[in-house]
Amino acid sequence: MASREYFCCKVAQRGVGASVEFAVFMVRTKDIMKWAGIRRVGEHDKGTQRILKKARANAIKRFLQADKRNTIPVSVLIAFDPEVVTFYSVQQEITTCIPNIDTQNDVGDKIEWGVLSFDFDEDAEEYLRPALIVDGQHRLRGTDKLQEEDVPILAAALIDATPEEQAFQFVVINNKAAKVPTDNVKAIVASQLDESDLQDRLLNAGVNYGDISATLKDINEQETSPFYRLLKWPLTRDSEGIVQLTTIEACLREIRSQFPILKDDEDTLKEIFMAIWRSVKEKYATLWKVNDKFMSKVNISALNEFIVERLAYAWEGGLVDVLDIDQVESQAANILGLIPADFWLQEWLYKLQDNAVVRTAIQEDLRTISQNTRARNPWYEGLKLIGQDAG
Repeated sequence: MASREYFCCKVAQRGVGASVEFAVFMVRTKDIMKWAGIRRVGEHDKGTQRILKKARANAIKRFLQADKRNTIPVSVLIAFDPEVVTFYSVQQEITTCIPNIDTQNDVGDKIEWGVLSFDFDEDAEEYLRPALIVDGQHRLRGTDKLQEEDVPILAAALIDATPEEQAFQFVVINNKAAKVPTDNVKAIVASQLDESDLQDRLLNAGVNYGDISATLKDINEQETSPFYRLLKWPLTRDSEGIVQLTTIEACLREIRSQFPILKDDEDTLKEIFMAIWRSVKEKYATLWKVNDKFMSKVNISALNEFIVERLAYAWEGGLVDVLDIDQVESQAANILGLIPADFWLQEWLYKLQDNAVVRTAIQEDLRTISQNTRARNPWYEGLKLIGQDAG
């Protein structure tokens, strides 16, 4: 068994006995990860946490690595089940030692300084640990991923909290959050800060600023992106840009429409998109960047829709976990394995232009090719875009 003691401030926000009390203290991330766990919905009775999204945790890591000035001042919320912790008050000793300062900030009937202590089994399963994470699992996981630094984080710990209380707090927190409108953000910085410096810092940390998308910046500037320095936009450093921003935006919208689980998860959305297109780039390496037909807006949009549609079928059928980026990339490769590069090397009967007719024809031909290949028929049989003598 291991034990912990933390100097903290215990708070009875609505008065002693009126509501669950909580303790506030600083703790190193790699320490709290040893004794705070997760009880997820669907895995355990009375679970409160959602599934861990690796992309969101990686985004937190990236945010901290982007700039040493970046910090996470907000707390994570954890909860101790009833009768797990003890609290020893040292308020009298503090008051005696510092008589001329109000250490309770004029709320002496509601806060009390002391020591929070508990024991725990270091080998216990996550859901059996003494504390459970109610809100902030991605912040903790992402911060814990930093190998070069053990970052302290502010913890607010519910004391003697029933599973029902934990669930209540989780629902309230996740239903009350609201994004700050773009105009408000602009107004905050317009008159007093170097906006260009702030813009760079935010985008590098993966945070949108105004109308500039951090997601698009990452797709263009991360070396692991298949579209590395290929987008046509002001942040492109050289003349390599060949893909319009609107093309990528349409692809992202299609992924989000097929997977409602990604509604407010920009990080996972971006990772899924890049996983899909890493498979495309690898499969069609001879066409990538050099074949105008393949790199056209209409073809990228149509191919993206074709792949995403099949990914959605696989996800609904339990064949792939869309939140597992490695599985997404592997499944996309399987889908593309049925489509030969020759399709884009043939002369097409339709003029290449970005409209619904051409986009639909590409999608329908991709489906037909897939079916032909599975049936071991000539891949070009029955296509709209090329003649029957393609082989």
